Amino acid sequence: MDEKQCIELLKKYALDEERFKKVLEHSRAVQRVALRIAEDIVANGHHVDIKFLICACLLHDIGRFKCPPGKSTIKHGIYGAEILRKEGLDERYALVCERHLGSGIDKKDIEEQKLDLPLKDYMPESIEEKIICYADSLIFGTKEGTIEEVIDRYRKEVGEKLVEKTKKLHEEIEKLRGK
Repeated sequence: MDEKQCIELLKKYALDEERFKKVLEHSRAVQRVALRIAEDIVANGHHVDIKFLICACLLHDIGRFKCPPGKSTIKHGIYGAEILRKEGLDERYALVCERHLGSGIDKKDIEEQKLDLPLKDYMPESIEEKIICYADSLIFGTKEGTIEEVIDRYRKEVGEKLVEKTKKLHEEIEKLRGK
């Protein structure tokens, strides 16, 4: 998979040009942040699959075309994974879609918050999943925010449990970066 193929895949599933551009612009913003983070992590002696990261960033929100913003927006990760599996992409791409929401969602979150998701863990596991999940949380539309802004937003919108997960992911990423 290369960037051109990823963009063609986004176009294939986009409902219209406006939504295509919106998802692509957001995904490019996530990609810029993710690559900056990955560069630090690699410089600190860890391996990151950069080629995969570049494409996975572009595809992480492909499910938004089946699930526009609104009440069931949380399902866009599931829909994205379904699309990428149907397209025959490496399973790693589908897992990024499923695991990039918030700072990860576990079974307990689904039960406690009565989320409209199949009951399983959606926690980022690979280094690339963690980078994309973290980078995505820092992007508000196409603008990069600070970790403090993310924590404040999550505290207001979702609650303290997501704040704690976000702090933990932030600390893990910063440690990998050597900061």
